[in-house]
Amino acid sequence: MAAVLVAAVVFSAFPPRIAAQRAQKDGRSWNTSHIALASAFSIALWIDAGQTREAMRRGYRETNPILGPHPSVGQVNTYTAVAGLAVLGTAAAVGGRVRPWLLAVALAVETFAITSTVRQGIAIRVP
Repeated sequence: MAAVLVAAVVFSAFPPRIAAQRAQKDGRSWNTSHIALASAFSIALWIDAGQTREAMRRGYRETNPILGPHPSVGQVNTYTAVAGLAVLGTAAAVGGRVRPWLLAVALAVETFAITSTVRQGIAIRVP
């Protein structure tokens, strides 16, 4: 189980790192803090999706209006992929001054969602 968490952390750092390499060529370089924020957001998004799937399995109501009250696993997975690509894609497109703010807000939203779900009794688990 710990290996899955380690793999998630390692692999979540790859998309921002790849984007950083491309961005350096066109003047939109990512620094270490940008990559760290993007990685933390990716991990938080992954945790939130896992908690949402568990909550749906237990019969809870989803509060995200985009997903609706009882999304399927496929809907949760699709939403997670689209949300992740949207945030990281936007972060890659904006300038270096805006990027940390965008990533920090996205991370804060995910952190709020995770803590709210933990308060409802859905623990953070590694599959």
